[in-house]
Amino acid sequence: MSGKKWHRRFGIIFVIQHMILLISVLLLIISGVPLKFPDQAWAHWVIWLQGGMAARAVIHHTAGQVLMALGVFHFVYYIIFERKPVFFRRPILINPTDLKNIWQHLLYLVGRRGDIPPMGRYTWFEKLDYVGVIWGIAVMGITGMTMLYMEFALKFISMSWLQVLWAAHSEEAMLATMFLLVIHMYNVHFNPERFPMSLTWINGKISMEEMEKYHPLELEELVAQGLISPEDQHGGSPDEPAGDREKQEQPARPGAMGTLEDGNA
Repeated sequence: MSGKKWHRRFGIIFVIQHMILLISVLLLIISGVPLKFPDQAWAHWVIWLQGGMAARAVIHHTAGQVLMALGVFHFVYYIIFERKPVFFRRPILINPTDLKNIWQHLLYLVGRRGDIPPMGRYTWFEKLDYVGVIWGIAVMGITGMTMLYMEFALKFISMSWLQVLWAAHSEEAMLATMFLLVIHMYNVHFNPERFPMSLTWINGKISMEEMEKYHPLELEELVAQGLISPEDQHGGSPDEPAGDREKQEQPARPGAMGTLEDGNA
């Protein structure tokens, strides 16, 4: 971290939510994926390490319920405590500008454009991460709870529908696992610019260099609002997060607490 200038981008609510998300998803993967490969020796070994099938089930069900509770908390927090801007104008949501940014970013990656398109608080790939998390919690939660309370569910749906839900739960789990291991981990941690990992999910900070490259529109907005001084925009002490002095003197803007949506982690 030496020699870099930092901006405190996210707050403690983001850090806590992301940590809960991380732990619950890892437990779900460890306790769920082996069931997809019942004839593999490694799957039996992983289940044995968890204490057997009964203990594995407890771990899986508990982690799933924690993940669903996190989703409910995030929704309530989002609606009650972050009421502005209105939902469909939230910067985390995908909009037509993102489609243009995707195309221009692809041109940059193949050498047809000199730099990446200027983006605001969230890049288009961060937004896809967020949409994927919300989609995953909804699909896995509904299908998982239906299978957990199978006898009750069979009063309203047939066994064939229950099998469809089981297949959806299983395939969505594998899709989410591969997305996390390949796409998300590269974008956030294994990218050469951030390797071996981004610390944003731990301390809520982002380097000013990264702000200038990936979030220049947000940086301009923060400077205009006085939340970051013009001096800090391009320099400042590497030991103090840029913008901390201004934040102590001015009220935090909406969303400064951070939520699950807040993140490139």
